[in-house]
Amino acid sequence: MTTQRTAWPRLRLLRPHQWTKNILCLAGVFFSGKWSDTTAWHQSCIVVAAFCAASSFVYIVNDIFDREQDRLHRTKQRRPLASGELGVTQAMLLAMVCLCIVCVLSCVLRWGVIGIIFGYITLHLFYSLRLKNIALIDVMILSIGFILRLLAGTAAANVRASEWILLCTFFLALFMGFAKRRAEINNWGDQAESSRLVLGDYTIQMLDRFCNITGTLTIACYALFTVLAHSGVPLVLTCPPAVFGVFRYILLVERKAQGEAPENLLLNDRPIQAALIIWFLTYAVVLSGSIGR
Repeated sequence: MTTQRTAWPRLRLLRPHQWTKNILCLAGVFFSGKWSDTTAWHQSCIVVAAFCAASSFVYIVNDIFDREQDRLHRTKQRRPLASGELGVTQAMLLAMVCLCIVCVLSCVLRWGVIGIIFGYITLHLFYSLRLKNIALIDVMILSIGFILRLLAGTAAANVRASEWILLCTFFLALFMGFAKRRAEINNWGDQAESSRLVLGDYTIQMLDRFCNITGTLTIACYALFTVLAHSGVPLVLTCPPAVFGVFRYILLVERKAQGEAPENLLLNDRPIQAALIIWFLTYAVVLSGSIGR
């Protein structure tokens, strides 16, 4: 009975809804066009699983450190540690299980990929301990985490990461990070700093400028990628849904007061989902040679 009562809190502590971020590890296979390479897919999928375990380890450690502050937050107080559903010892044991899973999966990966995964873990441990309270650095660290996912995936698939895709990923992650901070300030008002200490160093006007800059850079880098990465292939056709997705995200953040949980927008907003599907299908059709050759 005790095991049954703690199973759901343990699952929530892992934050499986945020594992969608780790799909980025498959980008190397997708953008390189190595769709029939089963070895590349196999290795990339193992990296996805390793990052799911690694990110859950980081989330648990972060929740252990933040449990007292989370109890003062009107939504975070429902987290398993803050609410008292799980104890610190149980959380630490679960974190160790996640770390062991990372080590086991790493046994079949290249050394370079292993280094990236443990670099991600180390970086985010420093983030949880101190860096998350330093303005700009907090969002930069989260963006670098996405770059590490992309690099791990490309290294596992034995493909080269395009400079344009690296830049696009970095700027897109910055854009979503600043949009998240903007939504947090908008939703929490005068209590924003008590919700997240670093929010005291940001203003809505500042974050709007940051979002405009990084959103523009994201679109520019992706547009240049479509023109330069595959000469003679009209990948430029994939730009409209990509641009729509960025604009839709800004609309939701500024007019609908959303964006505090980016993963929820991607999972629940129908227009963004439609844009992603159209982008994916157009990219796949174009790169497969059905258009423009």
